[in-house]
Amino acid sequence: MRTTLILNQDGGTIRGMDAREFGDMAAAKLSGNGGEATVRLVSGSELVDALKDAAADKDTGTIVAGGGDGTISAAAAACFHSGKTLGVIPLGTMNLYARSLGLPLDPQAAIEALATARQQPLDIATANGRPFIHQFSAGMHARLVRQREKLDTSTRVRKIASTLKTLGRVIMRPPRFAVEIDTGSGPERQVVSAISVSNNLFGDTPLSYAPILDQGVLGIYRSRALSSATVARMALNAAFGKLQDDPDVTSRTAQKVTLRFSDSRSGSKAAIDGEIVSLESEVECVSHAGALQVLVPDTYAGAREK
Repeated sequence: MRTTLILNQDGGTIRGMDAREFGDMAAAKLSGNGGEATVRLVSGSELVDALKDAAADKDTGTIVAGGGDGTISAAAAACFHSGKTLGVIPLGTMNLYARSLGLPLDPQAAIEALATARQQPLDIATANGRPFIHQFSAGMHARLVRQREKLDTSTRVRKIASTLKTLGRVIMRPPRFAVEIDTGSGPERQVVSAISVSNNLFGDTPLSYAPILDQGVLGIYRSRALSSATVARMALNAAFGKLQDDPDVTSRTAQKVTLRFSDSRSGSKAAIDGEIVSLESEVECVSHAGALQVLVPDTYAGAREK
């Protein structure tokens, strides 16, 4: 079966590279085991259509996506729906999914790792049917993402600077809203400043990503309604990878959870894998254990013995 590489030329890392030369090198490396590999260079606006074409191509068995986390999330959704295998080349700023897989963050080293990677079923989650590989969130994280979109995030340094700037704004005016959480044992209602549902549990690192992607669970994180001082403390705990030790953050696991936002206003927003979407009054998140085939290197923390 063919391997189709789709490289988002708007990704943060690839802008400083010769994209065609890199794509040809990657295709040559990934066709080294005898299979055919082709490459498409696309802009961000062309990405979704390119992924749809690859997903519909009966001769393509693996889609290798190169770009940032938004690109990888879109590719994962295409592979989940089509049954094709996902490969990842980190060409973005944070590269959270590549970190989850234990892939090298250097693009050329990642290609080398993919050339010897094995196919493994990993988990993917959905929010009202929409796939996500990182998290669905409402409240502080969604507000931070929404406000950051208005600033310059064209490079890693600018993205970090924009994140710090928007974090300051969120600290000064933390959101406050009611949510009903139901994991099947009866609903619980709480006024919170943030709620997130992750695809597997986050690790103890400053960046929010799951180091193991095949536990078949959702991580459900929530904070009570916070003051500016407690948000600042929470941000410091997050920066040192100790968010789960914060007394104002509670976490639990489930395979399915329903969130009800009874007092949400028109125009309220949520974030799914970093993309801002309208917040629906009821959101059902489901873990689909082993439903996504992924090329996994030997350095993946959840690697199983053959």
